[in-house]
Amino acid sequence: MADTDLDILKINERDEGAWKVLFHCFYSALCSFAENYVDNSYEAEDIVQETFLKIWHKQVMFNDTRHLTYYLYRAVYKNCLSIHRSKKNIVNFHSSAADHDIIEKQGWTDEDFAVSIREEMYRRLWTGIQQLSERRKMVIMKTIEGKSIKEIAEDLNISISTVKNTKAKAIDELRNHVNTSPLWMLL
Repeated sequence: MADTDLDILKINERDEGAWKVLFHCFYSALCSFAENYVDNSYEAEDIVQETFLKIWHKQVMFNDTRHLTYYLYRAVYKNCLSIHRSKKNIVNFHSSAADHDIIEKQGWTDEDFAVSIREEMYRRLWTGIQQLSERRKMVIMKTIEGKSIKEIAEDLNISISTVKNTKAKAIDELRNHVNTSPLWMLL
């Protein structure tokens, strides 16, 4: 799903269809992000769902996709922090108690924003992989699994040169998909 599918005006108007697209577009990445701060994936999913509901009811207005992305990640982060405060279980939180106090006083840090941008880029990359042709997708997925070009060629019953060419074209396509976003410059 491309960012062009996100209609900020309709999102601001609380159009249910636009919010379904928004939810589908960000849900997995936000859950992955939340898992960095909570004990399990179910808790992360609950936090993300609750975050979407809170934002819906607050009727926050977004200027653009960048503002929306920043707001979503920040809201999920704050909700994770709130859960930890309510549980008084800061031991499992991925920062020391001193860091925790600093985060509470300063709010959203540059490092937190960098993590959210990185998660967003992973989401875009995964979306790009899903849009590849079947052969390119298979070659990239086997590459991600750590297989060598020779192993990929054997698995897919194609020549080594075909694997190399397919992989190069897939990487170019993914690079173009990711580079269309202004977010890559923020990394």
